[in-house]
Amino acid sequence: MEAGGDQVYTEARRDSTDTERGGTEAGGGGRGGTEAGAGGTEAGAAASVAVTGQEVQCYKCNQLVEGEHFSEHLSDHHTDETCNTCGAMVEGTIGLLNHIQKVHYAALVVPSPKKPLRPQKSTTLLPLKTTPLRPACSSATPCHSVPHSATPHHSVPHTPHSTSQLQCYSATNWRNFLPDQFRRVIQEADQVWIAKCLYEPSGQLRQKLSACWFHPPLEPKPSPPEPGWYHRQRLFIWAPMRMWGISLKCPQCSSKMNSSGIYRKVREVIDVDSRYYLVGGDYPRCSRCSQPVCPWSQDILSQIDVSNRSMFPAVLTTQLALDRKCMTFLKPRTCGNSSSYVQSAIEEAHSEEWARQSIRYLADCERHKKTASFAPSAAVHPPPLPFRPLPLAQWFETVHSNDILSHVDEMKGVITSTYGGILKMDSTKKITKKLAGGIGDSAAWMSNIGNEFGQVLNSVLTTGEGAGLEELCQGIVTRYKNAGQAEPDVIYVDRDCCSQSGVSPVSRLFRPWKSAVRLDSFHFMRRFNCGLTTEHHPLYGTFCAKLSSCVFEWDQEDVQHLKEAKRVEWKHSHSGRTPTEAQLLATISPGELKRHCRRRTRGVEEMRRMIAGLLESVWDLADTTGLRLVNHESMRHVWEVQQKHLDCLQDPPGVALYTKVGLSRRAARTWTS
Repeated sequence: MEAGGDQVYTEARRDSTDTERGGTEAGGGGRGGTEAGAGGTEAGAAASVAVTGQEVQCYKCNQLVEGEHFSEHLSDHHTDETCNTCGAMVEGTIGLLNHIQKVHYAALVVPSPKKPLRPQKSTTLLPLKTTPLRPACSSATPCHSVPHSATPHHSVPHTPHSTSQLQCYSATNWRNFLPDQFRRVIQEADQVWIAKCLYEPSGQLRQKLSACWFHPPLEPKPSPPEPGWYHRQRLFIWAPMRMWGISLKCPQCSSKMNSSGIYRKVREVIDVDSRYYLVGGDYPRCSRCSQPVCPWSQDILSQIDVSNRSMFPAVLTTQLALDRKCMTFLKPRTCGNSSSYVQSAIEEAHSEEWARQSIRYLADCERHKKTASFAPSAAVHPPPLPFRPLPLAQWFETVHSNDILSHVDEMKGVITSTYGGILKMDSTKKITKKLAGGIGDSAAWMSNIGNEFGQVLNSVLTTGEGAGLEELCQGIVTRYKNAGQAEPDVIYVDRDCCSQSGVSPVSRLFRPWKSAVRLDSFHFMRRFNCGLTTEHHPLYGTFCAKLSSCVFEWDQEDVQHLKEAKRVEWKHSHSGRTPTEAQLLATISPGELKRHCRRRTRGVEEMRRMIAGLLESVWDLADTTGLRLVNHESMRHVWEVQQKHLDCLQDPPGVALYTKVGLSRRAARTWTS
């Protein structure tokens, strides 16, 4: 039996088995017969009942009652009770409840000195001395002399918690039921109604919960007004074991865990415009190692199914917590969206809600002063509760990080489920230069593997270019194999595309794949920069554009489709006149040509001839200051080395390097790389 603090409440009129009912809830096995007695005269009532299946027929009122509730039925309807106020004898705890409500409680609520209270007909008042009556007995059930009221018994619906209702009217200190940490966090105006949601009037923890969310009761406003009443907060109880019957296992020994009461730490959660309390209705404890586990730890939440786990409303930190609706504002990667902006926006919403409740309180204070029977000057009302500011923006960043860490396994699954038919492996120093602190000099290169959609399959930081790539590449091969994916058609690289032995180093890294290995054309053209005097030369852009045209050519079929579409537009806007070839080419912008037409690499010999002609044409070019564009000695060496890579630039046959994304009114087809 749980009780707040050191107080334990028991009921002397019931036997020991009935006292343990609220804590164990063992069920009907054996309780219908052993708990028949309540009081001194009902100890042998187990022999005077007729059992019909799962129900028990009362020997006094012939009412059919479930076997596990028969003891409560006798105590509620047929036990002699004495009123402590007036000494009147009544029958059953329900009769005592009605007596207190009709006689004593009504006199306190509605005092009427001129008209004394009249006894109600429905009140089951008993005289001090009553004549015992014998109920009709069957041949199978022996008769026992039981005191019975001369007043006819009224049919009252069976109320399992009628004793709890009786004790609610008594002086029950509900705040003492709450743990010390609860009383420190929960506001004083919320402590009583939260204790009623968690505990029975006897101090036992409620075994059945019908909902997770609980709101402050809509009881009359206090008079005089109290400032805390206007700032009451909601309650969320997280009890997956008691509400949904979910079986949990110990994270250490995998044994079954049992609920050991209520979790002793309450959290305050920040919502969009208010706050609410988060209470753990279950405190899982291992049945073997007796190790308790936090009810909202990741080890517990991971064992709950997705539908029920999604009902958990908050992301927790050490002290406070943030509601998931607020977390949604931190996820978009839009311009201007930051933790500082979210913190200021939520704090503004909290301040507006605090102002509205404070205005309600001050208005009720003015109304109370006007309606007070005593002098208005004697009415003293406390000031409104001060506004509680929100944590700093850094705390919101911490919450966002905790939310991301809780989905690490899902993110890993998404990342490792990315594939592609065309892969590209590239290494860069730009990312490693941004590393700071103790890890600033720990890596020199970052190698990435991406697909044709720009998605990164994997990344690795290395101390040198090309070092440690075998584990990276073999991990990609294993991923494809485990997922049953076909090996990619082609792999583009920035180095090691070919070898004199015939097998490139990249092919050995991705063994046993037989994918074609090609040199990326961008890195091929960037190698010619070593033969130029400077990249800041006025002719540098022109040289790069001409070099690109030496490597690629436009698909003539796509160009003809674009010309036909532009010719129709010209005729429509020029009264049906046919444009010349020069006028037609002038209407096609470079952006339209790139968007609607595909490119492909030229042949090896054609590419060699055109690059050689380009180098010959720019060999002696210089700017106005006489600075040459080409360094003759360096360019000779570059061109001599790069000629052997012309075969590595060729498009693999039968591989679609472009993806059709839609149609356009201008062209018959729209293509993009």
